[in-house]
Amino acid sequence: MLDIRSQTLINDAFPEDTQTVHVQFSYGEILITPMCNRKAAAIKQFKKSNNECFVACSSGVDALSMVKKGFKIETLLEYRPHEKRDKNDMTETGALNAIANVEVKHLINEDIMNLDIERISKLCSRSNYTNATFSIQCDEFSNIKANSLKSSALDDGTSSLDMVIDAINIISKFNFPTVLVESVPNFFTSDAGKILIARLNRLGYKTYWDKFDARDYGGLTSRVRGYLFATMLPSRFEMPKPTNKNNIPIWDLLNFDERIASGELRDVTHTSSLQDGLKTGRARLLKRDSLFAFSILKSQNRQAKDSLFIYDEVNEKYYFTSNKLLSELMGIEMDFSTVRGTIESEIVGQSIEVPLHEQLLDSINLHIMESNQILLNKLF
Repeated sequence: MLDIRSQTLINDAFPEDTQTVHVQFSYGEILITPMCNRKAAAIKQFKKSNNECFVACSSGVDALSMVKKGFKIETLLEYRPHEKRDKNDMTETGALNAIANVEVKHLINEDIMNLDIERISKLCSRSNYTNATFSIQCDEFSNIKANSLKSSALDDGTSSLDMVIDAINIISKFNFPTVLVESVPNFFTSDAGKILIARLNRLGYKTYWDKFDARDYGGLTSRVRGYLFATMLPSRFEMPKPTNKNNIPIWDLLNFDERIASGELRDVTHTSSLQDGLKTGRARLLKRDSLFAFSILKSQNRQAKDSLFIYDEVNEKYYFTSNKLLSELMGIEMDFSTVRGTIESEIVGQSIEVPLHEQLLDSINLHIMESNQILLNKLF
């Protein structure tokens, strides 16, 4: 016979992160097992953290912005997938670029889709996180990649369509207080994106997502990105509102005349790739009166038909971008000395646009500050 007083003792014995208990009856024995409340556990981790973050799939640009906004990169998971055109092993290039610019406690140079999560968990067992940030690979959700190539990638096992599963597994394991996911808008409206949102809601997060045009936030390119923010914290959260648009021609803003005179911008008027791009209408032109540049692609440095070219109508000349100019268009200020020019261009072409990203981080910081105040008030 169970003494009713034991129920009170059981409740008093369990910590605050216990929501329910599982009771199993057998002859002469009652086994009571506490079941964890994920939200309470996440808040407990949040209280111990000092803005430490887990950043996945970053070559350092967003991580550097996070540091500028007061976050600390506790753990970085980064791996550049091997591509058919690679003549050398490039898998460490993103990680090397990141640690050349930000301080990282745990650097994990492993493919997110082939991780031993238990081993990672042991490595980070003493870490307490405020946020986790994931940049889901966007190739399979982008209109830039041909459908035939997407199908081929599915057939040969090189598709990143299922990377969302690995992000969910990491989030489930570490139970981060807040999560930020960045990708192309098509990802969030795809089945993969809907699965991510559904699972985050099931885990107890409150989720917010929207798409943003960098030009509405002072950006100089037409880059459109989707952001999902998920939180276990008690305060409200609001996505950033549009702020200002650039109203000065980029030609003047970034001193194109001086760049051309110095030889920084290479004359490509008679190159076949430009001429092919002009004939097919795929070449994307930045002119003297342009207030923004077209979105920069990963392939920019390879001077393809759809690359960004600079057109000087006065002299009827076409010029090609420098990596320095690409970074300035994206608002990136970082040291790329650990990687070669092609990798530098790839990193910039896959990057967040800094002015937009940092305004999103401002919204997250406000959410964290207000949550801290709410939790502090509950103590008194």
